[in-house]
Amino acid sequence: MKNLVPTIAIMALSFSAVAVAEDLQSGLKVGQKAGFFLVKDSTGPNAGKSLCYR
Repeated sequence: MKNLVPTIAIMALSFSAVAVAEDLQSGLKVGQKAGFFLVKDSTGPNAGKSLCYR
């Protein structure tokens, strides 16, 4: 019986995490434009520079 309580608690937490994960959406929606982001170039003529990609 001692081992049953932690097992049930772990299972309950696992199932609730799965239920929450189903609601998550990632990435851009169709037609939505990406914002700018900075990257550090590691090769080529801009090596070592931070560049803004849009």
